[in-house]
Amino acid sequence: MNNIIVTIGVIGYGRFGSFYADHILPNIFPNAKILIASKSLKDARLSSIEQIAQCDLIIPAVPIRTMPEVLKKIAQYIGPNSIVMDVCSVKSMPAAWMREFLPEHTPIISSHPMFGLSSYINVQKDMSQLPLVMHPERIDQSTYQFIRDAFASHLHVIEMSPEEHDKKAAQFQFLSHLLGGVLHQLDISRSEIDTQSGSRMFDMMDLLNSDSMELFEDMYTYNPYAKKELKKFDTSYVSIKNHLTS
Repeated sequence: MNNIIVTIGVIGYGRFGSFYADHILPNIFPNAKILIASKSLKDARLSSIEQIAQCDLIIPAVPIRTMPEVLKKIAQYIGPNSIVMDVCSVKSMPAAWMREFLPEHTPIISSHPMFGLSSYINVQKDMSQLPLVMHPERIDQSTYQFIRDAFASHLHVIEMSPEEHDKKAAQFQFLSHLLGGVLHQLDISRSEIDTQSGSRMFDMMDLLNSDSMELFEDMYTYNPYAKKELKKFDTSYVSIKNHLTS
């Protein structure tokens, strides 16, 4: 069982993929060789999709909207014992895509690291404070337990179904990005008379503005519960505005 994960293939080396490959995965699997498929990477870890698809653990770290295309590519070459674990910020649709586009024999794990580089720095690199949502989509229990325990030895693992995740994420992650976007559009800045609550608001803006607009758009498009939360936000805003101006 200790030799299950000898090689890890990461697809994508953007803001999150590079952080995950450089700082998180080497701690979780210190003896594993990490290969990376990326147009921007130049070091010895650079590998082809064919090589990545033969790794023991395959992690597509790509924008949500490109997941179907990436899954179709690796499906052509995937190894008989390879495990695929996504890291998307939404869960239901990527889980469905993995089931649809990957071979039936391929084990799949649904996961969402609820953190990035900014969070990692804010907790002073204490990985035990970083939450990781996981769910065994299609994998035998003993293999899943081994991988889960490996991540849980460093991160705060929360087991949750994709549907439950998306419901909760629409309520807090999507709405927090929405609020951060609204505040950013207002073009406000810190001042010497900021209250404690105001200072926390700017902290939230700084944290959320490090994420791309592409991610925010994908959370809205691919989380089936986001549209409902946006409608509730609109209703609440109108209600408060009417109260103030009546």
